[in-house]
Amino acid sequence: MEIRGKGIRGFAKGKAFKVTDFTGRNPFEGIPEGSILLCPTVTLSDSTLIDFRKVVAIVTSEPDTSGEVCLIASGMGIPALVGMSGCFDEIVNGDRLLVRNLDLVINPELDTLMEFDRMRVEASRQLRLDF
Repeated sequence: MEIRGKGIRGFAKGKAFKVTDFTGRNPFEGIPEGSILLCPTVTLSDSTLIDFRKVVAIVTSEPDTSGEVCLIASGMGIPALVGMSGCFDEIVNGDRLLVRNLDLVINPELDTLMEFDRMRVEASRQLRLDF
């Protein structure tokens, strides 16, 4: 399944880490390395609780009306898709996800993974400044 969103473009491949319960001390505790963080929204105060060394992208169900999610993602150098409420119920922890520019691909097929890797390499080449 592929869904188009809004936010900060980029490429990321990882497993879903979905946060829905915010009653604990730190709901972002225990994020595995290489995770795509899914939660309703991320505020600047939330960002102090997140280990961004382990997060490769952010996906939120609520729109980013304040611009905080995109500001945080941009500062961390990772993509962010915001306002993705239509797919949140279908995603569970551990699902394989791809963020491809502004598209979210849930549990992609092998050919989609291969195309993703090709596009990421091509985008990386275009960013190099070889004169």
